[in-house]
This record gives sequence, structure tokens and C-alpha cells, in this order.
Amino acid sequence: MLEHVAAGAAVCISPRSMASYYPRPDLVWRPITDIPPLRIALARPASSTNPLVADFAEVVGELSEVDG
Repeated sequence: MLEHVAAGAAVCISPRSMASYYPRPDLVWRPITDIPPLRIALARPASSTNPLVADFAEVVGELSEVDG
């Protein structure tokens, strides 16, 4: 995605964190200030028995309480 943006073939709306995690000299990150923040949800199968999935969902829940 970022390669397409850098080549001038696309624009991208992304989370604010991408500017920190993917700094590039050929891209400019600009905040969109006239719309409310986007809410993102995590969906997973209720029947999942994978402990990694359960652990990930728990961390996401904890982080959303901090940010929310």
C-alpha cells in the first residue's frame, strides 16, 4: 500500500500509529481533523479454542479500555 502511495498511484487513510511505525522520507502523513476518530472492532469465532486468539482478544480489550 505504501509503495503505491510513494509512487503517486494512490492515497491512503490509515491509523495515526502508521506514521510512527512506518516513517518514510518519500511520504507525508497528515491528520484528518474534521471527522471523528474511526472505531475498530475485533471479531473472532465464539467457538475458537486457540489460546493465542483468546490472549490477543484479552489484550485488545484491555487496550480499548485505556484508550476508550
